[in-house]
Amino acid sequence: MNAPLYRFSILGLLLFLVGAAFAFLFPGLSPDRVLSTFFASEPLPALTPPVTLLTHLNSMPAMLLALPLILGLLLARRRFREALFAAVALLGTAALVSLLKSLVGRPRPEGRLLEIHSPPFPSWHSATSAALALTLWLLFVRPLPPGRRKNLWSLLLLLWPLLIGFTRLYLDVHWSSDILAGWGLGLLITSLAALLILPSGNDDGTP
Repeated sequence: MNAPLYRFSILGLLLFLVGAAFAFLFPGLSPDRVLSTFFASEPLPALTPPVTLLTHLNSMPAMLLALPLILGLLLARRRFREALFAAVALLGTAALVSLLKSLVGRPRPEGRLLEIHSPPFPSWHSATSAALALTLWLLFVRPLPPGRRKNLWSLLLLLWPLLIGFTRLYLDVHWSSDILAGWGLGLLITSLAALLILPSGNDDGTP
């Protein structure tokens, strides 16, 4: 059954729509400026370097390194359909987010700790971190038998996009709605790619 994938796609769509609504339809109700002001006014000097390092671990160069490793592992195991899924999910997410950034052209917060000149909506880091986490979960964690090991890996993968989203807020390079929309797009594109490419199976990942 593909019920989890449908749930992920619905969740992704909802997150994207909520982020877009807060950003463009109801800016007066948005928590964007509250969160931006909070993080910008309370930077901790000792925390800024590790947060900066963490956010760079989900940068474009890092993703360009991670994707060949994932594809190489899958191709070595002759999991060709799964390799195609990973490529479509990760590259598709990155490409669509980049396209939307160029079309929207929203300004970034003014007090940012990193100098970035590209538009912020939706967040590329948030989208690709969500896509990467869901891709790894579907390929390597979902097929595991129920138990502590599966729960631990699921928790770690859930924490990754949350941590990346936190770094973007802490560094004040994104509004919170950028991050919500990014997470949403990452989940939506990855789940749709899985529905289209991966073989259907049971909810525990068994084919």
